[in-house]
Amino acid sequence: MKNLSKEDKYIQQFISELGTDRPSAGFHKSILEKLNPKQTLTVYRPVISPLAWKLIGSGIAALVICVLLFLPGGENSTPLMDQVPKISIPQVAISFPKVSLPDIDLSPIVIQSLVVFILLAILSAITTLKNLKTS
Repeated sequence: MKNLSKEDKYIQQFISELGTDRPSAGFHKSILEKLNPKQTLTVYRPVISPLAWKLIGSGIAALVICVLLFLPGGENSTPLMDQVPKISIPQVAISFPKVSLPDIDLSPIVIQSLVVFILLAILSAITTLKNLKTS
């Protein structure tokens, strides 16, 4: 044999005296079980909550109803709301203090975008509050 250091001789003698150990029968399975722990069940949580679906559905339904009632069906037709007979409602005389408000002239696209922005802000606030309650 080659020249071995004192440590190498000691290690060789130690291994020859003790011999090599064999793992137990279930050693490999126990190691694999420790490496792959049992998976926990995850509870399905939908991305859009049921409340949000109800709000979205009611918004779409309100939009459809508004379109059917207030927009005309064709070129020469009148909206359904104009075909409803006029009901005379007694007027109540209430005097309010005279307050002069500025007259703001906005284009229809600006009004539509403001309405959509407000609706999205409300929806965002509702979902944020819902997430705060669940966490």
